[in-house]
Amino acid sequence: MSFQRLLQFTPDYKGCCPHCGTGVQFRKSDSQELPWISCKSTDKSEVVDEVHLIVSKCPICKKLIVLMNARDPQTNTLQEIMAWPLWSSRPPIPANVPESIREDYEEAARVLPFSAKASAALSRRCLQHILIEAGKAKSDILEKQIDEVRPILPRDLGDNLHYVRKISNFAAHPEKNKATGIIIDVEPGEAEWNLDVIDGLFGYFYERPAREQKRRSDFDAKLAAMGKRPISNP
Repeated sequence: MSFQRLLQFTPDYKGCCPHCGTGVQFRKSDSQELPWISCKSTDKSEVVDEVHLIVSKCPICKKLIVLMNARDPQTNTLQEIMAWPLWSSRPPIPANVPESIREDYEEAARVLPFSAKASAALSRRCLQHILIEAGKAKSDILEKQIDEVRPILPRDLGDNLHYVRKISNFAAHPEKNKATGIIIDVEPGEAEWNLDVIDGLFGYFYERPAREQKRRSDFDAKLAAMGKRPISNP
């Protein structure tokens, strides 16, 4: 995570809360920048580590966002991470996503900063469940499930699923194809790409139908208020 991205949740930044996804402006009154904390060597002759925290609070959901800078004085290097929430870079999950799928996705996002292999294993399993439950795939092999579901998807989502197959390289790693939850070496960017593709599938299979159903229900309600027969009730 770049330093510029860390600065986004400091006071006066306008953007989306990583917890609730609401567009807000972070206020100075809800943010606190703590002093640098130094850790000295055993003989206390030199500083070996320094940590700096920025704590902000979403003005809507009131949940905390903790940013951390860690500096190594010996090498003059700076590492910036989002300390909380760990899965803040992911968009909010639609409310109607099944709990078992939601749990796998959230855990895959949570462990990504620490283990791409573990994250990819969880996201492959999450993807397989979506293709079976929402996409109605019949096969028990992930690559074949992708082939089954791709034709019913918009082209961009279908192409993204094709990338999952190519990046995962099922031919070289058959465990990913059959035992999707197994932890195994991953290709660069594979874990992040899996989550990005799942985000798109969430939108198509869960968020879009719910949104369109609400639009139809709202229109029927307007017709009923005008004394007309709702379209959904011929």
